[in-house]
Amino acid sequence: MKKTVFLVLAIAMVFTACEDDDMRNADIPSVVLNGFTEQFSNATGVEWEKKADLYEAEFEIEKVDYEAILSSDGTIVKYKYDVSYEALPEAVQASITADYDKTNIDEIELIQISEISYYQIEFHAEPNDNKIIFEESGQVTTEITTW
Repeated sequence: MKKTVFLVLAIAMVFTACEDDDMRNADIPSVVLNGFTEQFSNATGVEWEKKADLYEAEFEIEKVDYEAILSSDGTIVKYKYDVSYEALPEAVQASITADYDKTNIDEIELIQISEISYYQIEFHAEPNDNKIIFEESGQVTTEITTW
């Protein structure tokens, strides 16, 4: 009986240790919340995490998945959201057609950094998927890290 109780307690502690890192809105500085709501006033289902000095929000707008990174002063560093293949600029579509297998696309996201848009395409590949970032011109860039 003591072994069973000990085993149940040990399992409970493991699940507690694996608890999600999400933060409550009350734990987010008001300047960060204000910066977020100024840009994304119609966001729903917002979940927050803190990574170093940055805050990451995952949310939806009109059933589209978004993620945003904000600095501790509430400035939006960058954000991304899901887009369809048809929403890609023609130059990006042409680059994919010429150099990649369109049927292996797992996910397409628009990444917005300042006023510049990039397109992160995740291609299915074994053993790991491959993410490639395109500029609006269709050129691949390594200047922006995948996210």
